[in-house]
Amino acid sequence: MDFKQFMKNVKNEASDAVEVTKIKAKISKEKSNVKDAFEEIGKKMYETYRKTGVMPEGYQEQIVKIDEARAKINEYNAEIDSVKMSN
Repeated sequence: MDFKQFMKNVKNEASDAVEVTKIKAKISKEKSNVKDAFEEIGKKMYETYRKTGVMPEGYQEQIVKIDEARAKINEYNAEIDSVKMSN
């Protein structure tokens, strides 16, 4: 293989790598879209539960986790306020 052919091969491989990277970025974006949609479904289910008190079967564990996490967030926000007030 001469130098010219070698350079052509390198250029083609680099071009392929760029194209693969672009496609992987598209895949990543679509995976993010799926994740966002699942999160929105979950949010709507949780909000419906809070409004109606009716818990969808099989979701109790996740709802309890959300409630516990929100309570901790409120505690942490109170800690932040306390730290700010002491300065």
